[in-house]
Amino acid sequence: MSTKATIRRALISVYDKTGVAEFARTLHSEFGTGILSTGGTADAIEAAGVPVTRVETLTGFDQLLDGRVKTLHPKVFAAILADRDNPDHMRQLEQAGIEPVDLVVVGLYPFEQVAGRPDCTFEQAIEMIDIGGVALLRAAAKNCKHVWAFAITKPEDYMRILDELRGLPRRNPEQARRIYAGLVFHWVANYNLSIGSYLYRGASEAFEEEPSEYVADAGRSVELPLLEVATLRYGENPHQDATLYEQRDESDKSLMNWCLPDEWSYNNVLDADAALRLCSELSHAFPQHAVCCFIKHTNPCGVGLVSLDVPGGQAAAQLEAYRRAYLGDPNAAMGGILAVNFPVTADFADAVMDTYRSWGRPLREAGAPHAPGGFFIEVWIAPEFDDDAMDVIAGEKPNAPRKAWGRRVRIVHAGDPLPRPDESWLEYRSVLGGMLAQTPDVVGLDEDRWQVVSKRPPSEAEWRDLKLAWLICKHTKSNAITICRDGMLIGNGAGQTSRVMSCRIATWQARANGHAEALAGAAAASDAFFPFRDGPDVLLEAGVRAIIQPGGSKRDAETIAACDERDAALVLTGTRHFRH
Repeated sequence: MSTKATIRRALISVYDKTGVAEFARTLHSEFGTGILSTGGTADAIEAAGVPVTRVETLTGFDQLLDGRVKTLHPKVFAAILADRDNPDHMRQLEQAGIEPVDLVVVGLYPFEQVAGRPDCTFEQAIEMIDIGGVALLRAAAKNCKHVWAFAITKPEDYMRILDELRGLPRRNPEQARRIYAGLVFHWVANYNLSIGSYLYRGASEAFEEEPSEYVADAGRSVELPLLEVATLRYGENPHQDATLYEQRDESDKSLMNWCLPDEWSYNNVLDADAALRLCSELSHAFPQHAVCCFIKHTNPCGVGLVSLDVPGGQAAAQLEAYRRAYLGDPNAAMGGILAVNFPVTADFADAVMDTYRSWGRPLREAGAPHAPGGFFIEVWIAPEFDDDAMDVIAGEKPNAPRKAWGRRVRIVHAGDPLPRPDESWLEYRSVLGGMLAQTPDVVGLDEDRWQVVSKRPPSEAEWRDLKLAWLICKHTKSNAITICRDGMLIGNGAGQTSRVMSCRIATWQARANGHAEALAGAAAASDAFFPFRDGPDVLLEAGVRAIIQPGGSKRDAETIAACDERDAALVLTGTRHFRH
């Protein structure tokens, strides 16, 4: 039995005309659909040789007010809203000579894109507020028992709509219409929220006096339109349920398109997000460098940074960056998340798949106390993976050994350049009975504010490691102390309740992972000021010779003195990077 939808008449009205003519042609030729359309959309469809009826032919009115009124007419909305199971509704349509509409496809005016331009005037923004399109979508979604409603956000949506109408998902059509109606209301809610935020923000900034209590209360109300993307395998623990939601206004800036139902856990998503953020920040801060990052429980546990201008070129730099990242803490790297800032080729994939044989097993054979027991990764993020690399990872390359973890690792094609947070976003975290919201921490290497306060300034090599340590520390849970040497993370004290304990853990971790010699001359970062000199003393006694921290403590002079006593460099940034 065919599940192909019956679409006798469709109303199509889109701002971006890309792909609309081909979509209308397919509807007409494959489904026998009559096309009803407006203005420029009708022009594009007609120019492609597809028969189209203009809305003004149905309504008997040309568009009014320079196009502000085109579809707002009883004949249009009666055709959409009529309940086909109600004989009286159908009688009224027949008496009015109105043919029902079975499909509504609308692409709204791009308010957010236009209003977000620095040179956009208020008048230009206002003209991008879609009235008729929103009304059409809401009407079709309300009558989803009989009418398909689709909001177009990109040209690729047309093919997905056609597949749905062909019945390719093989689900109940009425259930499918309800799903898409829900999507429409989510999308329209987000569209309205963008407009409301723009108008309120612009007006409130211009208030000469405090706004009225009513206005102030209304302005404090926030809607957060979320769309369920996937039911995850479980939450932080297997006995917890978890769901992934997409924030509709940032769907192109996040992990949403990477995560597939039943394949990701709550922890996978959090760790992948942490890995992407760190790798992206380092990539932008250090252009022309290969970057590799390992993340475990949202904290960096291995980072390698190598200039592409090395003997052997890019491939050699990428391999060396990976080696440094892995050997930073090979036990933590096992079962972690790997992010790299370059396209993954078959050769690099070979090296990663062979990690344990190349670097892990030699440590075990040498009797190293920090030798790992094996290697695998849960998630692997890169701008892209070529087909040969995917064959290597999956064990489908001829004569290549098959590794079980290669067939289950979650691969993320993150795009080039790697996405990074925008200062205009809001980040949310739930608390009992409420929600916290803040803008993201986008401050990076704001070196104009930095001050060298020690007698000795950092050397060129120390500056590089201080910058690297500072950014890694920013992405580490507070209290955070990060130690780097020669473009490599060698110790990271994360999430401790005292700063001196984070110092002890970072130095202990460096020694425990075979980096005792590298500690002599290393650089360290602290995400907040040192309240006492005990933390710097721990670092300096371990061999650290350059420290970067925000400063601002009443006892900064003691920390400066501690560094000067050991001829160490100290840089104050004036910026704190707590991460709770």
